[in-house]
Amino acid sequence: MAKRSTLSKGINTIGYFARNNLERMGAAIDSMNAKTGKPSHYKAVDLGDEDYQQDLFREQTLKATQQLLGTRFATYGKYAKKVVPNSLFQSTVDGAFAQIAKLAATWSQIDLPNEHRFASVASLDDEERYALATDIANQNRALATIGGLTGLAGLPGLLADTLWLLLVSLRTVYQLAAVYNKPLTGKQGVKMAYELLANADLSKMQEKQALLAGIGIGKGLLDNAQSNGLHSELKNLGLKNKNVNFYAEQVDNIASQVGIDLDQINLSWIRRFLPGTAVVVGMRYNSQLIDEVIGVAQATFAPEAKLANRAITDDSGSEEEVSKTASNDEKGADKSTDSKNADDKSNDERKDPEDKESKKDNSNKSSDSKSKSTDKAADKQNK
Repeated sequence: MAKRSTLSKGINTIGYFARNNLERMGAAIDSMNAKTGKPSHYKAVDLGDEDYQQDLFREQTLKATQQLLGTRFATYGKYAKKVVPNSLFQSTVDGAFAQIAKLAATWSQIDLPNEHRFASVASLDDEERYALATDIANQNRALATIGGLTGLAGLPGLLADTLWLLLVSLRTVYQLAAVYNKPLTGKQGVKMAYELLANADLSKMQEKQALLAGIGIGKGLLDNAQSNGLHSELKNLGLKNKNVNFYAEQVDNIASQVGIDLDQINLSWIRRFLPGTAVVVGMRYNSQLIDEVIGVAQATFAPEAKLANRAITDDSGSEEEVSKTASNDEKGADKSTDSKNADDKSNDERKDPEDKESKKDNSNKSSDSKSKSTDKAADKQNK
């Protein structure tokens, strides 16, 4: 018993430090996204709606599998449709995705009670509940971003990255629902979790898949070209794909005109560069995609609109403060200008009597001088 308690304490300690570091990493990623991205406002989802479109995870998972298996996938699919009914195929796919959701729910139930604040979640007020939800969101943001490291594996990593991001996204939905006291359970909970994902804007997933697939194909081409030569590899690629044949011929023609032997080019530095590029692309897109899931989940489960609209990458509050400060500054400037004009006017009014008196004195002096000159002229005439 003592050994078990020591082991459990050690596991809990490791879990505590892991969650702490994930929260810090997620908070740093969040602040980076807030600076580089545009403020977003997320809409709540009316869960339980029977009519909703399929989430993009399902579509992109099948595409990643097709790209990984290549022509074999198309061949298997062609023969499978003749033997297996389409309804059975769809039910098999649905069952596989339901198992992923159950795995995410189990992961959430195992990890969430270890969060010390979750034990008293029923007594938390809205602000404390939102703070807990933010920390959990940061943990999942970090986990999703780390999934970009699968880009080092090339095309197999593309499928692994898609499944990992799906698992973390479902975990996020289950955990935030539990924090806001709206747990998703059973088959209905699986349906609601996928319904929420379907309403999140995951369109960037298609861009990510296209970029990672292109990088994976390019890496495979360079690997083969390193041993067979780039010229022969481009020729073989053009024979396999007519759409690529035109571009392969153009590259060959340009190289011959310039006098470059494609087979003598050292491609090792490019081959080392591509995996790093795939990692950066995967991590960047994963952080943006998980932000969408977090934002929609917060908007759906948060009890108040002001908390729901507190999007992780939304800095509209600071913009409002800046605009208020600017308007107050403008009002202050206007008031200072008005007061300055009033002071100038009062100074002018003070100066006016003095000017009038000086003008009066000057006029009196001129009249006196005129009378004196007149008296002098009269005396001369009398003499």
